[in-house]
Amino acid sequence: TCILMGLPIRCATCDNSHAMSPAAKTSKQTRAYLLTGDDDFSKQRKLEALLAELIDPDFADFDLERMEGDTAAADRIMAGLGIPPFSSPRRVVLVKYANRMDESEQKKLASLLPQTPNAGCLILVTPAAEIKDGKPRKGSEVVADVSRVIRKIGEVIKTGQEKGAAKTTAARQFAQSLFSDAGKKIDPRALSDFLQRVGSDHLLLTSEAAKLINYAGDSTAIKPSDVAFVTSETPEEKVFKMVDAVGAHKPAEAMRYLNELFDAGDQSAADAPKVLANLARTFRLMWQYKMLSGRGVRNFNKGSVPAELQALLPSNPNLLDVLSRQAWQERRIQASASRLSQEQLIRGFDAIARADAMLKGIEGGIQEPRMIMELLVLELAK
Repeated sequence: TCILMGLPIRCATCDNSHAMSPAAKTSKQTRAYLLTGDDDFSKQRKLEALLAELIDPDFADFDLERMEGDTAAADRIMAGLGIPPFSSPRRVVLVKYANRMDESEQKKLASLLPQTPNAGCLILVTPAAEIKDGKPRKGSEVVADVSRVIRKIGEVIKTGQEKGAAKTTAARQFAQSLFSDAGKKIDPRALSDFLQRVGSDHLLLTSEAAKLINYAGDSTAIKPSDVAFVTSETPEEKVFKMVDAVGAHKPAEAMRYLNELFDAGDQSAADAPKVLANLARTFRLMWQYKMLSGRGVRNFNKGSVPAELQALLPSNPNLLDVLSRQAWQERRIQASASRLSQEQLIRGFDAIARADAMLKGIEGGIQEPRMIMELLVLELAK
């Protein structure tokens, strides 16, 4: 039964004339949304905003139909879109994990979507895509036919598209807004430390900011010491501190950071290669920094570094790429690189290569991974 108040329209479900609510009179509306991308937190916020705009919460049981991609079918979706809204601006069909729909059903849906009535609105949501070899894994996104049609009759909203400095800036602004909304003023250095430890994922930023806000209590100010106490150091931070201790010839301090890295892991056989890879990466970044600095580079922006020097840099890790994503790393890399001479770096690369061979069983009589890493750190700190 289709009962509405207002002007008569042709019902897409029963082909009879009914009435249309004033909110549904627009001749051309966005009839479908595809929410996709890497930032699931921003995606959820956008979904909530759309539902608040399209659905009267008192009539959500009538005007909002929820489905999961595993069980959703094209005909069922279209039938839901054809039912006029009871008392909301639109009749919404929400399909989460839309990428899990059978491929044939997705293609059928794409062929039917142009028939969506103006009073209906489809919202498809996909999680962050699984990446393999730098590309989304097959099945982690909806088929191209669906996204192509939605661009014609609606809107594709992709979250988490910021790259490099833009991503860092967006994370900084988002984190700042979390503290401001809570009535807290965070020290600029504390904010930088917070972002270094937490990263740019909005969901993680929100949860970690909540911890800091609760820890601050009645105080309106958040200081670097608060960040250091509440948030955990990343493995990358510990490696940098370990390298600094190596450069300062402080083996006991370097060993302490190594032990913290192992204690945070599950088992040494799996953790040792990770620690070694992180250590090797840090040495490579320091080498690149010293090489470019020695050739007069002062601005580590890609556009400011001569092409012939860029050609000397490895693809992974590439110092310029790293700094374009995380500009705050420059201060840390510069500080660590200044503590080691070129000769020390060369010896470090040799020692890291030997440790790698020992972990792989190619050379050496030591089989305990943690002991191999301890001996490496002691050698580096000589």
